[in-house]
Amino acid sequence: MLSSHFIYAQQPSYADVIRTFSQTYQSLDEYENYTRFSKKKKGWYVQQVNATQGDRLLSEQLFFSFAENRYLDLDSTYEKTTDPDVDAQVARFLQEDGSSLNWYNFDRIPYYGYNGWYLDVIRDYGNRNDLNDTLHEALGRAYSGLAASYLWYQFGGMFPEYDTLHRKLAPLEYPSAQRFDSILKAFDNTRIQFEKMRQANPAYLSIVGNSDIKLFNEYLYQYNQLRICGYDSLAARCIRQAPLPGPYLLQAKNYLNSCAPNAILFTYGDNDTYQLWYAQEVAGFRKDVTVINYSQLGLSPYVDMLKRKQGVRMTVPASFLEETGNDYTYYKDAAGVYDSYRNMPVKDFIKLIYNKRYLYDTEDPGSAPSFPYRQVAFNIPVAWNNGKEPAKTESMVLYLEKDYYLSNDIFIFDIIANNISKRPVYFTSRSEMLFEDNLVQTGLAYKLIAQEAVSDLPKNTEIRILEKFIQEKYVPVLSDDRGFVCFDGDSWFFTLFYTLFEHYLEKKDMPRFRYWFVKYDSICPKLSPAQMWMGKYMYRYYIEAGNNKKGLAMAEDAAEWLTAVYNRPEALSGFYSKEAYMDELTSMKEYLGSKKLSSKKISRLLKQ
Repeated sequence: MLSSHFIYAQQPSYADVIRTFSQTYQSLDEYENYTRFSKKKKGWYVQQVNATQGDRLLSEQLFFSFAENRYLDLDSTYEKTTDPDVDAQVARFLQEDGSSLNWYNFDRIPYYGYNGWYLDVIRDYGNRNDLNDTLHEALGRAYSGLAASYLWYQFGGMFPEYDTLHRKLAPLEYPSAQRFDSILKAFDNTRIQFEKMRQANPAYLSIVGNSDIKLFNEYLYQYNQLRICGYDSLAARCIRQAPLPGPYLLQAKNYLNSCAPNAILFTYGDNDTYQLWYAQEVAGFRKDVTVINYSQLGLSPYVDMLKRKQGVRMTVPASFLEETGNDYTYYKDAAGVYDSYRNMPVKDFIKLIYNKRYLYDTEDPGSAPSFPYRQVAFNIPVAWNNGKEPAKTESMVLYLEKDYYLSNDIFIFDIIANNISKRPVYFTSRSEMLFEDNLVQTGLAYKLIAQEAVSDLPKNTEIRILEKFIQEKYVPVLSDDRGFVCFDGDSWFFTLFYTLFEHYLEKKDMPRFRYWFVKYDSICPKLSPAQMWMGKYMYRYYIEAGNNKKGLAMAEDAAEWLTAVYNRPEALSGFYSKEAYMDELTSMKEYLGSKKLSSKKISRLLKQ
């Protein structure tokens, strides 16, 4: 069997290429045009693309030649770098704006990072019988990219003028029957490859988990596309065929049980969305909760489906969904607007955008909507009232500080404005959220409230709710040493207990801290390798609980894990700059010192 890892070992990795480029050259990042990388048959390329025009290619140059096995000169295009902080440039490419998925794909797929990459992968690998698990995944992702190219170009597509089946669809245009046949064929081939990946290696680890969850997620991706296209019977059959292992169903129930009755829950990824849809549609569990995926809100047909099929009240007109150029709403000064800090009601704000009262000219056909209120504050009726109806309304002020917002954000404003008085609203993440200051954790979700969550009253309420949730509703779903992996379950498990630990340590309430620590230790007495990225700080809590021996051993394990990640950065474990790595080790050493403890191993790693 051909070993893809052997082949890839002959090539510099994505991280290697970025580091080499950043040590020598300055990227050309402007407002719309930016630098990115691609991996083709001949080698690694550096590209300039236009972000507002579907990543239209402006220029590209070969940077590392596979044939010559060396880096080539780019002096004619890129200036020499004057920035000594190479790590910051590497981190920007590897970690910012969801680029960890790109990193993962570069590591696992032979060709990637340019329009039509999936066609090259299918052409070179589609008829081969000597593929290993990694190449089956690569081929599965290629067929999935092919299917998407017949849809609304969400990723990786291209539109050759001579191919009518790949003509770019209008925002609210649905695929023809002929196109749909091509979609189904690509879907079938995608599932076949992920099935072969699972057969070749059941323990194969992908960016979403092991091979079981990767195969399941593909079924649910297809389910969602089928129902968006209006093929409800095919969608229903697809979701019922999806193979979801039992523990993941328990995790889905944890999410849904974090919400009050009749809630709206905004989700962000695959694992906090697909399993929930399955629990509702197949298991019939908590169908009162409407699960809305944030990424999908950027797709007009998905928004149209929400309005038509899922009973979500929205005021966005069909004309706004049909028009091109509405993906972004920009800030722009406007004549006659003198108070840019006006406290505008949210319904008036979204009406202003939908009517395109103020326009922003772009290079794309048509004009984008704009808003003339810099850091504008507007009111959202929302209350912390235990979900009773009708909700008491209070004023919540949100400042619009960015230069532009995605249509996804505007549609969230719309949904909140038209549903919050009768339906509580939740999010599965508060990180970098629009409403970060007004989200209170209720389990595996965060409820939107009027008060700032940093105040004492919501914080104390949050702790009481979390304790009740863990005691009465929560079922831990954790990775283990036997091959079961649940990144999502691990992340939430540690998040829940970290929140309680930190609260009671800050309050110096040691009896309550020890009470919850004992519960934690009875569930997860040791960390599996997959849990290190979230569990690396547990050593502190063991020491706080008085178990210095175990705490010190865990600190040294965490230091070794950090060192391995620093020396060999991979998409699944992440990237640590030298500064971040040293800061982590220094923090460990200083904490241990504050407890009259020391580690020769950590001191040695710091000196190295």
